[in-house]
Amino acid sequence: MNFFGHCVVATWFPTDRAEAYGFGAMVPDFATMTRAKLASPATTDAAVADGIDLHHRTDAAFHGLPVVLGLMRELGERLAAYGCARGPTRATGHIGIELLLDGELASDASNAQAYLSALTTESSVLRWDTADTVDGAAAMAQLHQRLVGFGVPHDLQRTESIVHRLHRMLHDRPRLAPSASDLAAMQRALDDQRQRCVVATPTVLRSLRAALGLVE
Repeated sequence: MNFFGHCVVATWFPTDRAEAYGFGAMVPDFATMTRAKLASPATTDAAVADGIDLHHRTDAAFHGLPVVLGLMRELGERLAAYGCARGPTRATGHIGIELLLDGELASDASNAQAYLSALTTESSVLRWDTADTVDGAAAMAQLHQRLVGFGVPHDLQRTESIVHRLHRMLHDRPRLAPSASDLAAMQRALDDQRQRCVVATPTVLRSLRAALGLVE
């Protein structure tokens, strides 16, 4: 699950500090995006720490859901059929589904507001590994500013935007970087898969709620 989806999941759990909890639920993904290493513990803020814990529980549940595994397998098969290379296929089959789901979740006004509220939490509550070669605090502050400025990722409702994001994520990773023909295959496969994800989103959410112990 991608960071926007993690923020949505955080809204399922009542808390007095919803903004900090939602922010914490996105933090591990933010750390990956900055390529910086969090310290242990990553924060002394209890609500943010609880959110980080929820992130890991959510990922463990999400990646074991049959409906999610099925969607990823379907997208992978489409990519292969369109001639996408193995590396970009593996990355897109996984991340592409998460971004398609984020696009659908972002269309809900309450999810959008929860995300914007979570971003009001100051990134200075996080602690970073001082031995890391990346200045985590500076990288996170820059990312935080960019996310606030961008706002709700409504662009994820357009598959061309997902392809653009995937290219940006993968272009400097030799085994995963897509060629021009790979990008064309990714566009075709995501176009084909998008409606399937839209239809499957309620099932994904119900299954994830159950896996996290939330009874309807």
